[in-house]
Amino acid sequence: MEVRWERLRPREMEKRLNELPVVYVPFGSLEWHGYHNPLGLDALKAWELCIRAAQKGGGVVVPATFWPIGGMPHPWTVRMSEELIHSLAVSIYEQMAHVGFKVVIAVTGHYGFEQVYHIKKAALEVMYRSGVTIYALPEYEAACDIGYRGDHAAKWETSLMMYLMPELVDMSEAEPPGVPMDGVGGEDPREHASKDLGERAAELIIDRLSGAARKLANLSPRERSRFIQAFDRCCSALSRFGPRVFGHEGYWKGVLSLAKGEYGEAIEAFGELEKALA
Repeated sequence: MEVRWERLRPREMEKRLNELPVVYVPFGSLEWHGYHNPLGLDALKAWELCIRAAQKGGGVVVPATFWPIGGMPHPWTVRMSEELIHSLAVSIYEQMAHVGFKVVIAVTGHYGFEQVYHIKKAALEVMYRSGVTIYALPEYEAACDIGYRGDHAAKWETSLMMYLMPELVDMSEAEPPGVPMDGVGGEDPREHASKDLGERAAELIIDRLSGAARKLANLSPRERSRFIQAFDRCCSALSRFGPRVFGHEGYWKGVLSLAKGEYGEAIEAFGELEKALA
């Protein structure tokens, strides 16, 4: 089933929207990801996960946004300002509501703290002044319970690409064994990356994204308020404590609860996180 917005004709788009008014918005970067991965890894990864989630559960997918906040100090890496990307995210979300979508699933494959924060904060701002519901996250939040909490071109990202777009990964291009890898952060993909691990993580993410999309599309007003309250607590913790939150299990419990649609549990987890870090 075709779910890519740019390939749909008007009647096909109307049919998709009427079936499930959900749109997936992938964010990423053009950035060094080692010698063995493509420069567009972040956006390509997020885009492919969104496509498969929409094919599984309904909805459509917009083309990926490759412009990021920050990036590696390496060649062929582009960097935009926080103000620009925040404004861009707000505009994208508002336009998705304008054309008729009720739910936006925004997935960033680029992980810098500022990128994650602004993609989420922009979503919260738009939700508070409109009727659209926006769930914004880096994809690892939907699989953090299997140990995936983000890396850079290492075990997890490389494994995901081995499964999602294997033709774009060439481990023979990586440094020889024993030589430090340039611009790679995390467990050594030469030893730990595999297509099987990528499949395990990707299918869990796809399942949770598609499940979240359907749940959010059918929330009652009270349930929507609970979701926004939980999402607000997440953004508040990021704003108040910065990257420190990633070192506390309360954060991971909260974002996993959001991914599972357990909004009361998420509110409780973020509350515990704020008490622990205050």
